[in-house]
Amino acid sequence: MADLPYIQPSESAEVLGHRIQQSLQGILAGLDGRDTLSGPDMENLRRELRMVVQRERLQITAGVIDKAEQVLAYMLRPNIEECMNLWFGKSEQTDQEIWNRFGVDVALASKGHYDYWALDDEHPRLLVALAILLDQFPRNMYRGTPQMYACDPHCLALVQSGLRIGVSGRLRPLERVFLCLVLTHSEELDNQHLCMAEWDRAMKELASDDPLNAFHEIFHRHVAVIQRFGRFPHRNKILQRMNTEGEEQFLANNSFRFDLPLIRQANGAFVFTGTVKKRTVKLLDHEYQTLLPDTDETPHVAFELEYEGPDNVFTKTREQLEKQGYIRIGDHVPDVTAETSVGPINFHEFIGNSWCVLFSHPADFTPVCTTEFGATAKLKPEWSRRGVKVIGLSVDSAQDHARWIADINETQHTQVDFPIIADKDRRVSMLFGMLDATTFHHGATSLGATMTVRNVFIISPSKRVELILSYPASIGRNFNEILRVIDAMQISAQYQVATPANWQPGDDTVVLPFISDEEAERIFGNESGFRKVRSYLRYVRDPSLRSFLGSQAHAAPGAREGTN
Repeated sequence: MADLPYIQPSESAEVLGHRIQQSLQGILAGLDGRDTLSGPDMENLRRELRMVVQRERLQITAGVIDKAEQVLAYMLRPNIEECMNLWFGKSEQTDQEIWNRFGVDVALASKGHYDYWALDDEHPRLLVALAILLDQFPRNMYRGTPQMYACDPHCLALVQSGLRIGVSGRLRPLERVFLCLVLTHSEELDNQHLCMAEWDRAMKELASDDPLNAFHEIFHRHVAVIQRFGRFPHRNKILQRMNTEGEEQFLANNSFRFDLPLIRQANGAFVFTGTVKKRTVKLLDHEYQTLLPDTDETPHVAFELEYEGPDNVFTKTREQLEKQGYIRIGDHVPDVTAETSVGPINFHEFIGNSWCVLFSHPADFTPVCTTEFGATAKLKPEWSRRGVKVIGLSVDSAQDHARWIADINETQHTQVDFPIIADKDRRVSMLFGMLDATTFHHGATSLGATMTVRNVFIISPSKRVELILSYPASIGRNFNEILRVIDAMQISAQYQVATPANWQPGDDTVVLPFISDEEAERIFGNESGFRKVRSYLRYVRDPSLRSFLGSQAHAAPGAREGTN
């Protein structure tokens, strides 16, 4: 402990006495209206009194301030776009950086060694740095484990203490966000209301289009959840708490989301597009005045960042892998409504009476996927000739798809005009069993995600899955093979034949085993080239060539003699 940044007091007795008095007033304010104290309350009181008693020797040095500023510099990037992407984008690289750079400080802070940062009203940013160490960083370092919440009560008590002595009034809204996040992470409704009161004061300093306005909606959603359930159902699985029936329904309802209501301008900057007219909305049991525009104000707005839950727990990926469907050959495809690059579609309506090829991709703006979409677009005449509709799927947004399509068209010298499903929440991927368990990691670029494999589903007009091909993410598909198997399936469906190994259109086919020799000769005719090798192995010419060969026979007798 010799290296802890404590020094002997350098302040005058008068200044030190004033600061100690101010701290005691904050402690007394926290006791107002309480007749009794719970165990945790008593421990918090002891902690605060110890800090005051030790105040004379726990002074803030340049080294302490530098340590706190390093934490703040990591989380408070030069522009709000970088901040939002860091806070909500979540990546494995970010988590590892935090472990390497701040792991020791998180451990010391969790043991109380930095508690004195919370009551220094002369350096209010210290409380923000402490909140980051105890609230934000553990969520990066211990994802998917109960330890990500272990420091929450400790951090909450320190933030409450700092707020009582007025620390937040000397902070910018960007800094106050982190104090409010500590409050909104609490499962106590009083702390949710305290968060809203603090944030309402901070918002008075914000312009109407400031991206930080998004937190108004996020915090109100937290209030709604706690008011309804008294806890965050999103945490139940990781904390091994049983869901109630109501919580099960809530967790299964994708319409209740915590998306950040931000849009990206052409220059890449985030802005908050608020409502022109004030309106009151009800969310669960919670009524409040929303800042979000109504659909008639901005009917086509899509939010830039998606935020899956109060803590964005990355057990979501494992849950997806457990819940995803396993579509098999012969299964009826699910009828889904999905957002695509050409607008919303209903899958069954899209298929109609056509054959359909559905193919999935790991992500937009990736090299293999770009070449595959280019190849698909160039094969448009081949799809049309076979009566096939094609539709892609990628796990990015429709807006990303639109930007990517422009790149595909330019680099692949083609025109992509078929739809690409925007499956950012991997709902469709789960239904079709497209998620790859071997690529599981919590740092995927989309929230709660693992990689989708390169699946191909060939679907008949009856909405039945006729073929499934699965390629790993790094291997591009062979589209000649996809066309070949479509030809084979269409011939098989129409003429009751099967196709042997390495079959190509025009090659001999084989008779299905349940058809007798007599039936085969009757079905395929005397000119079918019926050839029996074994009782179970009988060849006939490609039936799709029959009309073509018949016309040749009339035009030029003997022209078919060389046909295999």
